[in-house]
Amino acid sequence: MSVSKRRVGKAGGSLWGSIWRWGAALLAATLVVVAAATAGVYVHYQSVVGRPVLGEGETRTLVIPEGTAWPGVVARVSDAGLVEPERYFDMWGRRTGLASTARAGTFHLAGPMTIEELAEVLRRGGLAEEVAVTFPEGWTIYHIADRIEAVGLASRSEFLKKARDEALLAELGIEGESVEGYLFPDTYRFHQGASAEQVIRTLHGRWKQVVEPLVESHRESLDRLQDAYAFGLREVVIMASLVERETGMTSERGRVARVFYNRLDRGMRLQTDPTCVYGEDTYMEVPHPRYCHDKLNRYSTYVIDGLTPGPIANPGKEAIVAALNPSEAAEDLEFLYFVARRDGKGGHYFSKTYQEHRQAIRKYLLGK
Repeated sequence: MSVSKRRVGKAGGSLWGSIWRWGAALLAATLVVVAAATAGVYVHYQSVVGRPVLGEGETRTLVIPEGTAWPGVVARVSDAGLVEPERYFDMWGRRTGLASTARAGTFHLAGPMTIEELAEVLRRGGLAEEVAVTFPEGWTIYHIADRIEAVGLASRSEFLKKARDEALLAELGIEGESVEGYLFPDTYRFHQGASAEQVIRTLHGRWKQVVEPLVESHRESLDRLQDAYAFGLREVVIMASLVERETGMTSERGRVARVFYNRLDRGMRLQTDPTCVYGEDTYMEVPHPRYCHDKLNRYSTYVIDGLTPGPIANPGKEAIVAALNPSEAAEDLEFLYFVARRDGKGGHYFSKTYQEHRQAIRKYLLGK
């Protein structure tokens, strides 16, 4: 029994020893393979990040939109053929801190360029592409919203929401329900990605730059309007918006403004057609009795007395001057009506009496 046990014990010890030696050898071999593979990957990684991302004479345009996270930056760099495979650029960027410091923009790259130089360019940020946008005199906030969405800036809904934002209105010192009337018509340049608030602040900043000195230079006129009609700057802006929407002719603005003041002097409603279709749902419509005589239309000057609750457009400088200084010509002081000529000459025909006005309508609008 004792001999047999010793033999079994020796045989068992020999087996386990063989297994241990075999396992150790396998582990060693595996480690060698892993080490070799790792070394190979590292060498490949170093060769990739060590080579120029652009050769002599090569150029690329790389666009990183605002708000792009690091994985998106990596993908765009790879798509541009700058660093491939992209996982190496991802590793390199995380190791060097570029992953948290890369900035958006449009980058016009020219070789020769190393990965370190590319990283420095990305850290500085690119040149944001600009877009030129023209907002004509007499446009409403709804027209402006359409335009900025069309050129790829803020969405229409975002702009209109911000245009009515009470906190922003208070900060800008604007009375009323929106920024209507306080955005100056002009041509502007915006960086792609400009927000609705940036657009509003830019246009209103231009408004302040132009209108405030203008009003100050016509202080006596504003004082006269204050005495005669209790008008402040807001009422002048409203009047200017009515003038702007009625005529685009410089020579007529003062006369159109005078007609409105003449009607106010006589207690008459202004009855100006553009007020009938002011609003988000109707700004593209043609004035029609169903809008003008709608008793629920709080902007229609056919059903309300005096001025509209707020501006109906964004007037330009000349319309504001006309509202401050309506024509004082003797004949103009008697005009109470006007109608578009539509005879190829443009402008309006002005009348002193309702009978004369009806005759002008028959001639210029009805062709009788």
